[in-house]
Amino acid sequence: MENTDWRDKQFQWMGVLPLLIFLYRLIQYISVGTPDWIMYNCHLSTLLLAVAMLTSWKPGIRIAAIWLVIGLPMWLIDAWVTQVIWVASIVSHLGGFLLAIYAIRKVRATGKSWLPALAWFLFWQLVTRYTTVPELNVNIAHMPYEACKSWFANYWQFWPVGALVAGLMVYGVEFGLWKLYPLQKVESTDETAYFAPAIDENPESVAATF
Repeated sequence: MENTDWRDKQFQWMGVLPLLIFLYRLIQYISVGTPDWIMYNCHLSTLLLAVAMLTSWKPGIRIAAIWLVIGLPMWLIDAWVTQVIWVASIVSHLGGFLLAIYAIRKVRATGKSWLPALAWFLFWQLVTRYTTVPELNVNIAHMPYEACKSWFANYWQFWPVGALVAGLMVYGVEFGLWKLYPLQKVESTDETAYFAPAIDENPESVAATF
């Protein structure tokens, strides 16, 4: 059986904080005339974290945590490349990162959420390709990333490389989170399987493995 001590009202209500961060960025983007920017994966993951925390949805928390951990260094790299940084960006990326760590420390990592996390990104990348302005290149859904644009003749040469890099990132971050915050078992501490905790015999634990 799993330890369910994390399921309390305080934890659930903490989900209001990522929701406020998401709404803050949405209002900001609308005010500057670029509402499409709210479709960036980091913002959608912040919203996912809010919903998952408010509803105690463990798979959602784990997926969101992976991307919010990735999002902080990626944002720093982008800020360095573009030489643009907003106070709102500091609040959303640093705040999202800290809330993600808080949540994953409570829920714990399974080592198996990296594939759903990759599917999450690829799904929203496809959505943003057909719903956002190409010039903004939200989720690098329209053209290669600016810093490596000259390396590829067209977008479809870049896309598989980008997907591979995204896969390596989510795998690496998930592995790191699992090593730092492994899913605790009450009945068994056997973790002999590579990169995954032992399977719990409790049928209710099936949903906890992602």
